[in-house]
Amino acid sequence: MFLIVSGGDAPDPAFLQARAEKARMIIAADRGAGYCLRAGVRPDIVVGDMDSISPAALREVERSGIPFIQHSPEKDKTDTQLALDIALDRGASCIEMVACTGDRFDHSLANVHLLYAALKAGVDAAITAPSHRIFLVDSDAGIDGMKGAVLSLLPLSLEVRGVSLSGFQWPLEDAVMEVGNPYGISNRIISEQARIRVREGVLVAVLFPPEAAGGKQHVTEPAPEC
Repeated sequence: MFLIVSGGDAPDPAFLQARAEKARMIIAADRGAGYCLRAGVRPDIVVGDMDSISPAALREVERSGIPFIQHSPEKDKTDTQLALDIALDRGASCIEMVACTGDRFDHSLANVHLLYAALKAGVDAAITAPSHRIFLVDSDAGIDGMKGAVLSLLPLSLEVRGVSLSGFQWPLEDAVMEVGNPYGISNRIISEQARIRVREGVLVAVLFPPEAAGGKQHVTEPAPEC
């Protein structure tokens, strides 16, 4: 797994450490380098225009000899997109992205779009946070061992056809989901094995594991793993 640490809401250090332990490569995007250092995680590479990393964190990156690629702020890609490009160029088959949501809704939404860029490249990718996991579904997806979890499904394509859900409180069979009709919010998994099927189009899935769905906001192992 390749781990991208972005510059959204600061992740819990224990959560970041747990994800880093599973990573083959850690790519920090700008301020994400500071999050890594604070958690005692050494990124393999830092990329971005360095406009949000603290001066102290940047000095530590330079002192530690961590490779970093600095871009001009006048660029056509976000820092997280630059990090994704590195992961794809280096042959990633599975990518987790943390610190990708927060009070900058535009960046949060852009990062969901980056999941689509990974999907088009044939790479499994997910945005992971202590309380939820965001991933895309364009064919079949199984969720095992998550009884009690809450799952929201929203169309990323204008129209998603052939949507079928099994193992959910509100199942579907060959349904259509359209932008502007968000009826897929807050479904609940009621089986140890749940399945999502899509015939045409792409869904955004937001999974809240049972602990988070019950009000606990620190989940170190959100599932499914990519």
